Amino acid sequence: MLVYARDKVGKIIKIDFIRFGIVGAIGFVITVTLLKIFHGTLGINLVIATLLSSEGGLLSNFFFHEKWTYKYVDHQGRSVWKKFVHFHMSSWSGVLLITLIETISVKVFHIQYLVALFIASAITMFWNFFWTKYFIFKGHAPKVLFDPEDLVAVKEAKK
Repeated sequence: MLVYARDKVGKIIKIDFIRFGIVGAIGFVITVTLLKIFHGTLGINLVIATLLSSEGGLLSNFFFHEKWTYKYVDHQGRSVWKKFVHFHMSSWSGVLLITLIETISVKVFHIQYLVALFIASAITMFWNFFWTKYFIFKGHAPKVLFDPEDLVAVKEAKK
């Protein structure tokens, strides 16, 4: 039984990571698009443009994590607002890390700013996954994820 539960948990983490990656890719496209507009077109300072464009990506990421990536998690009454604040608090540490890596890459190593953003985002992806999964959207997985037969038995017992 322990091996079965461990296999189920491993599968859930893999699925969560894949969903996290898809949501992150959408947020990354939004961030790159906004950065291209803010810095590339409007000429806003790279650091400020990165911070502003990252906020657009974060808003997208929170929405999709809430509605798709972690929708099955029982949040035990935690409000969306509370999760949103926690998400921003933890995600901004990643944004600051991205901004630092990007700025150093551009100024010291003369890497093009969009390439630097990609490198910095790849580095911080694992940091963000950890905080998102185990801090922001933590909760209890429904029992059905571990033993689907029990859900059928419960439903039949209620009839």
